Amino acid sequence: MKRLIKIIAIAFMLLMILPTVVSATVPYSTYTYSINGEVLNSPDAYVPQEQVDSISLKLSTPMINPVDIDTDSKGNVYIIDKGTNRLIVTDASYKLRFEIVNFVNGNGVDDSFYSPESVFVVNNDEKPDYNGIYVCDTENARIVVFNLDGSFQREIKKPVSSLIDPNADYSPISCVVDKYGRIYVASTTTRDGIIVMTFDGDFINFIGAPKVTVSALEALIQMVSPAAAEDLTFIPTSYTTLDLDETTGEFVYATINYAEDEEDGQLTQLETKTTDGSPVRLLNANGDDIMSRNGFFAPAGEVAVNDKTPLTGANSNAPKGVSDIVDIASGPNGVWSIIDQKRSKIYTYDRTGNLLYIFGDAGSQLGNLTKAKAITYQYVDIEMAKKDNSGKIVYQTNEAGEFILDAEGKKIPETEIVTETYILVADMDKASASFTVYRRTEYAGILDEAIGLQNERDYVGAADKWDEVLAKNNNFDAAYVEKGKALYRQGKYEEALEYFQNAYDIENYATTFQEIRKQTTSQPLVFIAMIVGIVLVLIGIGWVFKKAAKINKATAIKTGPRKFTEELTYGFHLMFHPFDGYWDLKHEKRGSVRAATVFLICTVIAFVYQGQGKGYYYDPQQTSGNAFGQIFSVLIPFALWIIANWCFTTLFDGEGSIKDIYISVGYALFPVPILVIISTALTNVLVGSESQITTLIVTFAYIWMGLLIIVGMQVTHDYSSGKNILTIIATLVGMIFIMFLAVLFVSLISKMVSLVSTISSELSYR
Repeated sequence: MKRLIKIIAIAFMLLMILPTVVSATVPYSTYTYSINGEVLNSPDAYVPQEQVDSISLKLSTPMINPVDIDTDSKGNVYIIDKGTNRLIVTDASYKLRFEIVNFVNGNGVDDSFYSPESVFVVNNDEKPDYNGIYVCDTENARIVVFNLDGSFQREIKKPVSSLIDPNADYSPISCVVDKYGRIYVASTTTRDGIIVMTFDGDFINFIGAPKVTVSALEALIQMVSPAAAEDLTFIPTSYTTLDLDETTGEFVYATINYAEDEEDGQLTQLETKTTDGSPVRLLNANGDDIMSRNGFFAPAGEVAVNDKTPLTGANSNAPKGVSDIVDIASGPNGVWSIIDQKRSKIYTYDRTGNLLYIFGDAGSQLGNLTKAKAITYQYVDIEMAKKDNSGKIVYQTNEAGEFILDAEGKKIPETEIVTETYILVADMDKASASFTVYRRTEYAGILDEAIGLQNERDYVGAADKWDEVLAKNNNFDAAYVEKGKALYRQGKYEEALEYFQNAYDIENYATTFQEIRKQTTSQPLVFIAMIVGIVLVLIGIGWVFKKAAKINKATAIKTGPRKFTEELTYGFHLMFHPFDGYWDLKHEKRGSVRAATVFLICTVIAFVYQGQGKGYYYDPQQTSGNAFGQIFSVLIPFALWIIANWCFTTLFDGEGSIKDIYISVGYALFPVPILVIISTALTNVLVGSESQITTLIVTFAYIWMGLLIIVGMQVTHDYSSGKNILTIIATLVGMIFIMFLAVLFVSLISKMVSLVSTISSELSYR
């Protein structure tokens, strides 16, 4: 009996725990992208806490279409329900405070909304004159302003200006008020940009007008027939949503939802990081886009828009194509987030454009979204017990050091105000119109702190916080970059270099490497040693060429067989005097197969060294480090050229044998290993724009080799210039044909082996 009671008790405890476990499940993956566009899994940044709907709000009339959501500095929540033409206001705990459906306007007349689109709340204790609830009453062509208690304050109608057509429609869909009281309005029917007004509603100007996108066909029509072009309408895309940058209080985030035929520009700017085609902008008072796009990709939502889609939760078959950005929200420390309605995902960036994390998914579980429409940040102050470094609660004491007790004789803990951060997302699915509350995790909190310290130029503190971030997520390339930047600003260049290497960030790597190089070369002893080394190298090169010239001069009048060293040294003469050099090579027997083979081996060694010894900046992921690949990259073209050229020269009456061709091409390789080795050595010294020097050296080596081969073929086969060029073109075609036959042969052999293997298996079974 006792055993049965224990089993029942354990089962009851498991049932009590089970709901907690289930509710703690996050129905989506959190991830980001590497510098190469690869998905990097991340700890949860925000986890779903609750879903607030009409039932939990105890609304007499259910929400139908919540299209916008905002919060104030006290954590109160403001929701625009377009479906019922009302404003719903809750407290920080999502308990209904009041609704605005009907109101008395400034003329003392009963009034109401007609298809309102957005709400923006100002609740600033320092500048209370601008405080209010600003509702874009779209179909009534006005902005209605209420006091924070819900009472009517005023209405702002269409501004009057010579720049605005008085007969044109005015449909405000989003507005913000900056710290100076300027009102910014996005209107669907206004194509000149964002309307800027004074606090009283007087027109100031338009800012940030998007450029008109003209197709190639339309541009051609404009050029060929200006008259026909007059029938075309070139209408710029308008802004869809606005939000105020919380950090500055004066810059405005704005989003543009491009049409399908304009998505190419949005796709292109993912990597070009230009303003043109960008669906998200940060505008100053002059309308200039001042958004920093220094991340791996432009901040525009999804990165994997074409061939690959990350497998995230239940939505593994997420749609392809650019993101459908429907709203933007400014968060703490310059962090900001956007919603991709197409994928039901939230993308969060810092002020420099680094993608911090992506979370969310489509579905019906808590935390999943159906038709996300609006997003905002919420900050709630919570009183919590203080704890010491060991995690123990600290209790209140009096002047005598005695604990202060409550009425029941219990010690009263000291408390502190902790601000919890949430993200609220309105979902306008008519079946379950609601908003979802996502709570910031410890990981995202540390990440925000690191960004905040970096913004405040506390680079020592930021570096420590980035260490905490990486301790929780060592798969976060952007964290390595930011940690490296923090170390760089402290002058710890060598340590910073390692972090940039971990993220394959070659731009910051180059900047840091140049600083290390500058410090090293500025030391007197190092500088003197470097100058002495350069002088010795130049003297050595001069001595080698002088010695080679002396040997070649003596060999030219020598009779009888040549020494191997003389055959090798002849390469110095041939590469500077190709016409008479190749003549003597063939007719005077100045070269040999063994010397040509040595040059071929040297070339192979040079390319292997290039693959293995190339500086980090030039090959951060070590993709060219395969020695066998480097060897075959030299031997296969070399062999193909000799075979193809010999085949065609027998048809074109060439005088050179296959041995002559081998020797000729082998000697043509002579300058390549020298210049490739020099170039590879320089890759460990030159970075950034200096890398063009190494590229130029290798390019020059190839051109030099090509010219030597052309001259060598002409002299070896005794061709005219025209016939030589024709033979070279035929040789290149022949190389392609031989490769095709080789691939075909290998494929055929592979299928024959597979057939024999299959037959053998069948026979063994029988």
